[in-house]
Amino acid sequence: MEIKRTTEIVVETERRFVVHQTEHTEQIVCPVCAELMLTAEQAAGVFDISHRAVFQLVERGMVHFAETQAGVLFVCPSSVAAVCSVKKEIAGEVL
Repeated sequence: MEIKRTTEIVVETERRFVVHQTEHTEQIVCPVCAELMLTAEQAAGVFDISHRAVFQLVERGMVHFAETQAGVLFVCPSSVAAVCSVKKEIAGEVL
């Protein structure tokens, strides 16, 4: 009788992003999390999701967001990260 062994390896990683903003870029603080918010374009790049996915999260009320008078959309990185991690855990769904 042959003995079969299975080895499971779990790797956890942590990523840190540095987002450089020009001086004329507005800086908005999330009223809920008290973190600096990212533009929709920056959030899409940082979280590796489409711009459309960012706008869908905002429309569904799943993330904290703010819009300037000029119409620039800002989203809270903490709330986007929370939604992205939950989506990936549930049946491997990807935004």
